[in-house]
Amino acid sequence: MASSTTPKLDLEQQDPSAPTILPHHTDFKDDADSTDSIVSDYKRTIQSNPLTRRFDTLAQKLARFHVESVSIRPLSRSEQTGTDWWSVGLIWFSCNVNVLSFSAGTLVSLLEMDMKSALLTTLFVGGFCCLFPAYFTTFGPKLGMRQMIHCRYSFGYFGASLICVLNAASMLGYCILNSIVGGQTLSAVSSRGDGSSTLTPDVGIVVAAAIALVVSFSGIRVLHYFERFFWLPTLICFLILIGVAGTGPTALHVAPNQPTATAASILGFAAIIAGFIISYSALVSDVSHYLRPSTSSHKLFWSVYAGFFLSCVPFIMIGAAFACSSYDNPAWSEALSVSSGQFFQLILAGKLGNFGRFLVVLLALSVCGNISATIYSIGLNFQTMLPFLGPIPRFVWPLFATAIFLPLAIVGHDKFYETLTDFTSVLGYWASLYVGVVFADHVIVRRRDFDSYNAKDWNQWGRLPPGIAALGACAISLAVVVPSISQVWFTGPIAARSGDLGFETGLVASVVVYVPLRMLEKKVFGR
Repeated sequence: MASSTTPKLDLEQQDPSAPTILPHHTDFKDDADSTDSIVSDYKRTIQSNPLTRRFDTLAQKLARFHVESVSIRPLSRSEQTGTDWWSVGLIWFSCNVNVLSFSAGTLVSLLEMDMKSALLTTLFVGGFCCLFPAYFTTFGPKLGMRQMIHCRYSFGYFGASLICVLNAASMLGYCILNSIVGGQTLSAVSSRGDGSSTLTPDVGIVVAAAIALVVSFSGIRVLHYFERFFWLPTLICFLILIGVAGTGPTALHVAPNQPTATAASILGFAAIIAGFIISYSALVSDVSHYLRPSTSSHKLFWSVYAGFFLSCVPFIMIGAAFACSSYDNPAWSEALSVSSGQFFQLILAGKLGNFGRFLVVLLALSVCGNISATIYSIGLNFQTMLPFLGPIPRFVWPLFATAIFLPLAIVGHDKFYETLTDFTSVLGYWASLYVGVVFADHVIVRRRDFDSYNAKDWNQWGRLPPGIAALGACAISLAVVVPSISQVWFTGPIAARSGDLGFETGLVASVVVYVPLRMLEKKVFGR
């Protein structure tokens, strides 16, 4: 949590008085000329093109206002100056203390789950899934690489582009969902008795997107400061919501007529939670690679694990508890069927008047933290996906990403809950394959040895792994994933008997298949 004295956040500028730290565990960082040559080569590439040269001039001017310009290249040792490891966990805590986490929990009513099953599923599945983004975060300080650049060291130069496509689509989808739920909540504040509203969801969507754009445009420094405090008013609002709702037959309670969860509904909800949390594994080191290489991996891991667990799990649980309480409460059930914003308006404004409406506005704006961090990483995906875009400064891409997701959010806000259910489940499928391959590559193939990564190879396709093993493992794993999928649009034969096991089978199969394929790939290609 935020402390009373805010330490210096030094993420982009080296303190001249600070001692130079040479980590022993990364071979390429022991040679100062090696990392400096990456920077100098990249600068030469920028200066060789008139367009990128103009962008670089603009970037230098914006740097005076602390706008980050560093894009996808690995950082030099002198650029890894961050010391506040705890703030990385706080970023992810702040990102997920929002209305979307609550809305994900309310999906239990669509799956017809009882409260006990919903809460236990959230606790255990959420606790397990938080392990992966927390672990992948620790790669950032050791390697100085963005997450999708690190992906090249298993999927290869060209294979990583495919992962970037999936990851960018996932992040754009989350931006759409967050902006929709924020817009719907703002619209609910101005609702009239006849059901109409003086503020349409479209306006609310634009407001949420605009605030997030300003933060993501500014870069990592502003993002850290913004997320450091942004969670607090949202947390207070949710505590007031719980207190005002109270307990009893028409409040939070265990409904006597609640349905009994089946194996299929439990596995379906588990797939939603997995997709919600594990997909962060594809972007977490984007905000940790500025930390010093000497940063304690244990402290960073537990900071990020706590950040995800204490935000995702409790707030999904809160949404699930309210949804299960609505089984025999027609007013709550009707409000939730419209939107989470309408539900907040019913409870907070209904009992607290104008102050309650103010709290609903704060809840609507809670999505800005998640959108900001997501937009920040989307641009990095575009640059990794299409390497010739790499020299274009980072701050250009949030504008581009917003131009994509904003109109899609405006068009699709009427189908929020259907979209949320399908989207989060599908995320778990591809994310499980990505996580399985990268985890197996680092832990089993490389034996957790950071010396095995050569930063100078980051944009040299002929020196990176071919990626055939990684892509092959994903393709072969689909043979068990597809029959295990249970969605509205498709139910596989395995899922028809047991429920949705797509995430679980994808994670296990990708690990098992990748290791022997990678050994064979190294023997054939020598890299």
